Amino acid sequence: MPNNAGLYIRLSKEDKNESIKNQKNLLIKYATDNNFNYSIYIDDGYTGTNFNRPSFSKLLQDINNQKIDTVIVKDLSRLGRDYIKTGELIEHFFPIHNIRFIAITDNIDTITDNANIDIAPFKYILNDLYAKDLSKKIRSSRKTMQELGLWTGGCIPLGYMQSKTNKNKLVINKKEAIIIKKIYNLYLNNHSLNDIKKILNKENIPTFNKIRKNKNNLWTNQSIKKILTNPIYTGTLVQNKQQRLSYKYRKIIDNNIEDWIIVQNTHQPIINQQDFNKVNKTLNIKQNRHDKLENKLLDNLLYCHECKHHLGIRRQKNKYYLCCNNYRYNKNNCTAHGFSYKKLENDIINIIKTKFNFKLNREILLKIINKIEISQDKKVFIFFND
Repeated sequence: MPNNAGLYIRLSKEDKNESIKNQKNLLIKYATDNNFNYSIYIDDGYTGTNFNRPSFSKLLQDINNQKIDTVIVKDLSRLGRDYIKTGELIEHFFPIHNIRFIAITDNIDTITDNANIDIAPFKYILNDLYAKDLSKKIRSSRKTMQELGLWTGGCIPLGYMQSKTNKNKLVINKKEAIIIKKIYNLYLNNHSLNDIKKILNKENIPTFNKIRKNKNNLWTNQSIKKILTNPIYTGTLVQNKQQRLSYKYRKIIDNNIEDWIIVQNTHQPIINQQDFNKVNKTLNIKQNRHDKLENKLLDNLLYCHECKHHLGIRRQKNKYYLCCNNYRYNKNNCTAHGFSYKKLENDIINIIKTKFNFKLNREILLKIINKIEISQDKKVFIFFND
């Protein structure tokens, strides 16, 4: 019975000396010469420092379903550059599932017993160190560009677009700039954030999500305030506000303000500095007059069952209640669904206590916490009584 091989191909954005085509040709030739039936799995543009890749996940699924019995890659680095997880795959996962692993150019074939298999763990570490070094170089290069006032990527704010001749230069998008100017003019003419929101929604002025992502949503006080407080509209770039936790984890963390890189006069302004200062001075005064809502446990986690929009946490006379944000924007969109926040929070806590009225394995609990932190981008603290 012929072997059924999974030919796994990976190319990251930083792999300048590699190509999908070359890897594919090499693997197909090897599979054909050695009489393998094969399926091809390609992850193009995915880093090797984590294994959250669609085709790799499909490969693991097919292994679990016993559709393949051999995994073939060009070299170890194509499988991954995290030495712990790569070693776990080759030393544990593959053997448990009776998978033969072949890395062609590293001359590794787990069905044989040779010196290359013995030194493979050292190659895992070298591949990991390469990824770490490359990450440092990329960060250093990006920081240098930011200090020179060059745009280094990310979500381009409404009103601007990348120059066609220089991807590191922002230029005004004339159609979007009209919306920005309208928002500033309305605020400078004593319209509140709530007034502006109603005007923009009534006039069907498209939002950022509608223009860039073709998603239907409405203007909110928060989205308007974000525009009014963004110095990019004065020709100033503020970058390095966030960074990844490490080269292995995609979780984004906020940098301290002193680490932000701020460069003025990097592109043509839409709003003059005087108007921007006036707007923000007024916003700060109004902010100081109102106590901010206390952060609540269920912030940003609740959605309306009817229209799928967020349920906002509101306060009235020191009591907190929930209300559908879609209803608040336009009463024709939904119904209020107003009810006590405190009662909901207590009910949920009691349900959790009932469901988890047993001791969780510490390792499992830490994995759950890690997933919560990544999905919610919030730090979770837990104390063990031992």
